[in-house]
Amino acid sequence: MKVIKFDQRNNEMKIEPENFEDLWHLMKIINPGDIVIGKTIRRFRSEGEKGESGEKKEVTIELKVERTELHKNANILRVMGVILSGSPEEYVQKGSHHTIDFEVGYQYKIKKEKWNTYELDRIKDSEKSSKRPILRIIVMDDKIANVATLKSYGIEFDFELESRTSKRDDAYEEKINKYFAELAKIVQNSKRVLVAGPGFTAESFRNYIKNKHPDLLKNITIEHASTAEKSGIYELIKSGTVKQIMKEDRITREFEKLEKLMTELGRNSGLAVKGAEEVNEANQYGALAEIYILDEYARHHPEILDEAKAKGVEITVFTSGEEPWKKLQKFGGVAGILRFRYK
Repeated sequence: MKVIKFDQRNNEMKIEPENFEDLWHLMKIINPGDIVIGKTIRRFRSEGEKGESGEKKEVTIELKVERTELHKNANILRVMGVILSGSPEEYVQKGSHHTIDFEVGYQYKIKKEKWNTYELDRIKDSEKSSKRPILRIIVMDDKIANVATLKSYGIEFDFELESRTSKRDDAYEEKINKYFAELAKIVQNSKRVLVAGPGFTAESFRNYIKNKHPDLLKNITIEHASTAEKSGIYELIKSGTVKQIMKEDRITREFEKLEKLMTELGRNSGLAVKGAEEVNEANQYGALAEIYILDEYARHHPEILDEAKAKGVEITVFTSGEEPWKKLQKFGGVAGILRFRYK
């Protein structure tokens, strides 16, 4: 995400989304009642014209937001609402409903009554993530490979590839090389690739790359995983292998924080709190050291982060939607670690 300008006096931010993840971040911070400004197409009808008739005109409109929709396949964030103003004025009908499509590479303005901690942190995170390389993960054996992409908002499973061979097959070498060739295309189109699996297939794939595409070796890291199924990808995340490659990886951080919470709960140390009531009480006593909160909870209760930040509490917003996110959801969407026991 590019932040072109932030006018704090008028609570107006001019931004330019650079990829799909940025559109996803914007969906999380553009709320009903906000105002967005951007270019769009309006159909201008002369008097008497109806339906689809009329000339299409590019206009800049100011829209009061009612709702948003993220369209993954079209790579568009649709922001729907009521037109407050626009230019050229003769092509804009104030008070009518319209949609501004937020697209990658175009600039937009967002106005709010007030930007809260959650929203500003979200923007900062999107600025960082746009500079962070995307990691492709392949877990494989000689029969199947599962390919996934690690993005700022979580894991996206791309596809499963079958080798359709076995070591008893007379054409094994030919088929396994064809299988490796398909996986090599993934490496060619990725900056960073983690390859792992049981046995020696991952290492055999590395040797294939070394012989066929030696220039790609620098993009590959080979590790061990106990399975080539999707669960092997989660295994790599939990083990810290992904963190070694991408130190700022969000999902690894979520797993680590959740494990810390579960450890304190298991010890019955009194240093873990869960649920909004316990977290708020701990913060009032100045006992809260860390807060773990779901993105959706933070979006609807931004005051909890404002209060935590005011007292120097370390904040971790869970956004992945994966296993740690789901476990935190069972605790009411918010939990924390204390500096000291206060009761």
